Amino acid sequence: METREAEAGSARERILTIAGDLFAEHGYDAVSIADLASAAGISTGLIYYHFKDKETLYGTVVREGVHLLEETAVATLVGDRSPTDRLRLFVVSYMRLLEGKTSLMRLLIRSVSDVAGPAPRHALMRSAAIIDRLHAVIEEGVAAGEFRAVDTHLAATALFALINTLITARVLDTPLGGRTGGDIEQQASFMVELFLEGVGSCS
Repeated sequence: METREAEAGSARERILTIAGDLFAEHGYDAVSIADLASAAGISTGLIYYHFKDKETLYGTVVREGVHLLEETAVATLVGDRSPTDRLRLFVVSYMRLLEGKTSLMRLLIRSVSDVAGPAPRHALMRSAAIIDRLHAVIEEGVAAGEFRAVDTHLAATALFALINTLITARVLDTPLGGRTGGDIEQQASFMVELFLEGVGSCS
């Protein structure tokens, strides 16, 4: 029984991995269930055994990808560290995660840019949830005198946009990404220090 369940779980994970890669590369509309089955070396029936249809599969890929980002936010932004240390740890961890998962970043970019697609609302809502966590940490830092008084929600949104712009440029191999120096750790440290200098207490 355990072996059968393990095999089923393995098949599901393989389908999700292949689907994530194909959706990221070609987009939702350009990928069929037959394409997924061929790439995974399985039958279409096995895909339909695990997922009702292509839309369900796509939504699952996006949700599980965003869940990884949320896990990073929870692990780094909650705890006893100072607000500054939590923000620094979040930025480095978040960028490191996406640097290692280029297909996930490409998929998320596609999912939120295709407003007519099946999953943008979920991805945008979960991004908003991460921004809310950043907002809470920045607000805590302001209250403690660690950061100067700023519009904390706008600051959280700006930080999220800052790091996503850089990682998007790197993942998509744009001219902007090519002009940035250093590895991902150095770039993450630079971004967070630049941000913190903007919100740091003047006292």
